Amino acid sequence: MTRAIVISAALFLLTLGVFSQVRTFDFVNYDDNIFITQNPYVQEGLTKKGVLWAFTTPYTGTAVMPLAWLSHMLDITLYGLSPGGHHITNLLIHALNTVLLFMVLNLMTGAPWVSAFTAALLSVHPLQAEPVAWISERKGLLCAFFWLSTMLSYVYYARRPSVLRYLPVICCFIAALLAKPIAITLPVALLLVDYWPLNRKIDKNILIEKVLLFLLSGAIGLYTYQVQRAWNVDAFFNVIPLTQRVANVFISYVMYLYHTLVPLSLSPIYVFQDSFSALQGKLSFIAVICISAASIVLIRRMPYFFTGWFWYLVVLSPVAGLAQVGYQSMADRYMYLPLIGLSIAVATGASEGLKHLAARKIILSVGAAIILITSAYLTVRQTAFWRDDISLFNRAASVTKNNFIAYFNLGSAYLSLADYDQALRCYNKAIEIKPSYERAYVNAGFVLLNKNMPREASQYFARASELDPADPAAYFGLGQALIAVGSNAQAVEYFRKALAVDPNYAPAKEFVR
Repeated sequence: MTRAIVISAALFLLTLGVFSQVRTFDFVNYDDNIFITQNPYVQEGLTKKGVLWAFTTPYTGTAVMPLAWLSHMLDITLYGLSPGGHHITNLLIHALNTVLLFMVLNLMTGAPWVSAFTAALLSVHPLQAEPVAWISERKGLLCAFFWLSTMLSYVYYARRPSVLRYLPVICCFIAALLAKPIAITLPVALLLVDYWPLNRKIDKNILIEKVLLFLLSGAIGLYTYQVQRAWNVDAFFNVIPLTQRVANVFISYVMYLYHTLVPLSLSPIYVFQDSFSALQGKLSFIAVICISAASIVLIRRMPYFFTGWFWYLVVLSPVAGLAQVGYQSMADRYMYLPLIGLSIAVATGASEGLKHLAARKIILSVGAAIILITSAYLTVRQTAFWRDDISLFNRAASVTKNNFIAYFNLGSAYLSLADYDQALRCYNKAIEIKPSYERAYVNAGFVLLNKNMPREASQYFARASELDPADPAAYFGLGQALIAVGSNAQAVEYFRKALAVDPNYAPAKEFVR
């Protein structure tokens, strides 16, 4: 018990030390505005009205996450709009998750040092820089906290099953779902740990006891899909053809493995590449199938490999890219929970593979130290890119190919600083990469208006209205450009067009009586 407490304390302090710089970071214009700085319900803090809104009103159209909203409201109550406090909350949750993972693995396996290494790797791996340093990913951190709490409760239940011991499992699982719907795969993960390391007999009773968990997963999955349909989010699914999305699933599985092993060029944004070859898709498919087959063939000799690998596949599956929203192909934050499976397979495999060597402890200790020190150094470096918008999106543009979204966001960062020349350069770069990206034309048009170049701006707005006739901002921009050259009467017609496509578009209302 004393050893477990010491290890837990060390893991907690390690996590705080590696990520301590986040307390000085700012909000970033990458969903932080939607979730916090421009969200009227969150900005009021933790109120009765806010709690009711969080549980009854889907927001942003991509996730149902009332517990995440409540945590942001609580932060506003405690810290206001001081970003340091919000970052510290993320860090504390991540540190608690690290300790929880150690406790769960140690209870399941009885191997404290292997469990400690696995938890430490989860804590300091560079892939964790994004979920910790990005305030908006609070939902993922909270989901992981309740996911691991579910597993901790489940271990106690599995040792002596009873209805009373099962109630905490249900409650924690519901909390995980209410933090982020990605927890729908947790019942399958529990089946995997039933096989190893809990060594429970996989029979109908094991399945029956999880029926309620699967029903809850199905309900929240269906509800989330209905929310997305209501917000028309599923229209984005058609941006990428189905065959390319299927290929991208297997490419993503391989790329996530690569980023786990070689985390040197991590980015906050990975854009779906139209130019990947069919050969890449086929080779990635073969690689995933071969590893899966090997884990099945070796299931009796290496059960940890089977559990770890299929944990990775299953837990990552909801965000692997088949049901894809927009142009992003993958994201570092999606590896927060799947990384546990890979870490289990590697850590346990190394321990088991070297168990007959006399120098086993020395080799494992030195190897673990090298891995953790290297990971911590790379994580400190990767985390630093999240300090502000300019640093973050410059990083994305520099380490990825044809990343028009990174250039667009970088342009918006420069625009917020009134650096119009740099903003226009970035918007034009986004347009060069993706000539059909309508939003870049609109923003570039407004930059040109700020530079007192209305005729040039009108060309950008006109192109934007051709690409998306339903965007009121393009018509509003054309109206503004016409006012700048003295054509007020003609400008009013464009303001009316803006209101015709969106009657609630406030900027145009003051020009139309």
